Amino acid sequence: MNKKKYKLLVVDDHPIVAEGIVALASRQENVVCQSADCLEELKQAASNERFDLCIIDLELPGSNGFKVVEYLHRQMPECRILIYTMHEEPWTVAQLSDVDIDGAVSKNDSIGELDTAIRQIREGERYFSHAFAELKQDDPKHDIHKVPVLSKREKEVLTYLSQGLSTAQIAQMLFLSVNTVQTYRKRLLEKLEAKNVAELVCKGKTLF
Repeated sequence: MNKKKYKLLVVDDHPIVAEGIVALASRQENVVCQSADCLEELKQAASNERFDLCIIDLELPGSNGFKVVEYLHRQMPECRILIYTMHEEPWTVAQLSDVDIDGAVSKNDSIGELDTAIRQIREGERYFSHAFAELKQDDPKHDIHKVPVLSKREKEVLTYLSQGLSTAQIAQMLFLSVNTVQTYRKRLLEKLEAKNVAELVCKGKTLF
């Protein structure tokens, strides 16, 4: 039986860069790649496919990588996110610390760094190159005393769960599909290390 294909989307408006990433990632086992050069192209791709990983440049025509991240959290929460950018400034790192991402690699790093990042994220880990190493501090896996970092949407779902709403009711409130809300619930259970919704709600009270 063939293994399930790992679907990767590269969002970068420089064709040479995008083609290079696609070529690099395609050498890994069972990876299939697509590319998009802006948020609108990503939306078109996402209307036909569900992706496992999205590699995003922070500078895009008519938009920026942060809007792409926001869109993915809202419409495809199961998709993991890797930022690939030339910007290493402190304010960029500060902005990235406020969003829920799975990794960040500088374009000034070796191409092998990006390859390693993709492999580790495929294995369920997070990966940050040296320029973004301090972002690891937001990963509860690295420090049991750290408070789990929740995205805005995860906080909304947790709030509604705390109010006793069902998955279907939450989906209706947030204009999302039931499957999308179920994905958020799963991620919340994992992040807060809860066995069920009751324990999730109990642990969630300490985050607000």
